[in-house]
Amino acid sequence: MFKRSWKLFSKIGLQNDTGTSVAKRIKLTNQLALISTLLTLFYIPIFIYWGFSNVVVFQLIALCVYPASILLSVVSYNLLSRYIYIIGLFLHMFVLCLFFGEASQMHLLFIPVTATPLILFDLKQLKIIISLVVIAILLYSSLYFLHFTSPMIEIPDSLITTMRLWFNVTAILGEVAVIGSFVYNFEHSAKILNHNNLLLQEQLQAIFENSYDALFLVDWKKRKIIKVNQRAVEMFGMQGEREFYDSYGIDLHKTLPTEAEMLHMRKTLAEKGMYEAEVLYKTKQNTEFWGALAIKLVSIGSQQYQSVRVTDITVEKKAKEHIEASLLEKEILLSEIHHRVKNNMAVISGLLGLQSGYVEDEKSKLVFEESRNRIHSMALIHDKLYQHETFARIDFNSYCSDLINYIRSSYNSSHAKVNFTLNCHDVYIDIKNAVPCGLILNELVSNAYKHAFKGRDEGEIRITCTKMGEKVTMMVSDNGIGFDAENTLREPVSLGLTLISALINQINGSVKTVNKNGMSYYISFEE
Repeated sequence: MFKRSWKLFSKIGLQNDTGTSVAKRIKLTNQLALISTLLTLFYIPIFIYWGFSNVVVFQLIALCVYPASILLSVVSYNLLSRYIYIIGLFLHMFVLCLFFGEASQMHLLFIPVTATPLILFDLKQLKIIISLVVIAILLYSSLYFLHFTSPMIEIPDSLITTMRLWFNVTAILGEVAVIGSFVYNFEHSAKILNHNNLLLQEQLQAIFENSYDALFLVDWKKRKIIKVNQRAVEMFGMQGEREFYDSYGIDLHKTLPTEAEMLHMRKTLAEKGMYEAEVLYKTKQNTEFWGALAIKLVSIGSQQYQSVRVTDITVEKKAKEHIEASLLEKEILLSEIHHRVKNNMAVISGLLGLQSGYVEDEKSKLVFEESRNRIHSMALIHDKLYQHETFARIDFNSYCSDLINYIRSSYNSSHAKVNFTLNCHDVYIDIKNAVPCGLILNELVSNAYKHAFKGRDEGEIRITCTKMGEKVTMMVSDNGIGFDAENTLREPVSLGLTLISALINQINGSVKTVNKNGMSYYISFEE
């Protein structure tokens, strides 16, 4: 019962997250405060029996200090609790020594009292310990300056021997209590710490041995393997752990790394403390597998080691190679499709050109030429996709430049000289929108050639593309004679205008026209 109560009292103020060192000192403070309270209570009836009423009053005042330090532990003011206890103890002993004088040998109690800061504070708090010990020494020294030899109360000579016996026994018991509490708590904490360390070691060993990855510990200086787990034994087809000892990690590689690769690995480890790579390994049976290698520098004690992890990624590697091969096959197929579509359109364009040679009517020839231009604008899209790194988007600035050159070669011989200004840099359009945009651009530029510069020797066409977020805006303008395009687009009378209206609807776009100093079209759509 006493042992259980003692343990419960000692744990006052402890929290679940309290560290081992702090917990030990909280327990010691509670225990010493309780011992001091019990000794103070023990001496009150003795002092009453001896007739020292003044001392009894002071003892009652001291009784308020020690429980106060315990209460401070309850509200988690652990550091303040220790300060209050030690200062209160110093002053208690100091005043008692003044009361009874040197002859009573009460000052012997200062021996265990002076040692309390060493027990209740960690050596990391050396400044606090030294400060409190200095205070104890100063208080003890000041006794001599305050007529220490002359007691504040009258003590009969017949009582001096008895008092010396009581105070000497109390000093011895106090010293035993202080040292006993310290030793008990130290051993108890050490047992808990040893138990926790043993449990942690067992947990780490279990994790190490049951890891799905091969784990190695390598001597940093010698570069030799000194520890492996069971998974490493299985992965490399060894008979046991000892077969790895005194081997180098690179001995397990299928092909030894070059000197440059070794230098890179060491430099990376030295700078970052970690190195990762994919390595082709060999087993004892000369089979191969791919492993994800991860090396990390670790310190154990004062020595450095390499913690090495090898994960078998053979399945993932083969899957990746299969995906890459499949993607390459699809890229080649898409490239061939775009190439063939472009060639087929070129054949159609050529056939239309040949057919137009047998047509004598100029208007009919113009229809053939317009159809060839439309086919070429689509063929050019597939040519750009064939040449580009990806098959989903095209560089619209490059496309516009090539399309303009083709249209210019078609019309320059019989129309005004037209200068072009193109600004569509850093605008990429996917294939879904590229074909309609190319056809729209073809119709607008062709219409400008045919109608905007009648009666003129030259003109200018400006093409500007912008992209803000997902919204693309294409502006095509000329400085020609202009016309009422807005009403004409509502009720188109030609195939070209019908195409423009239909293609804008196809891309869910909108068109705005401005008939001022020429004709301007603003076509916007979402990518």
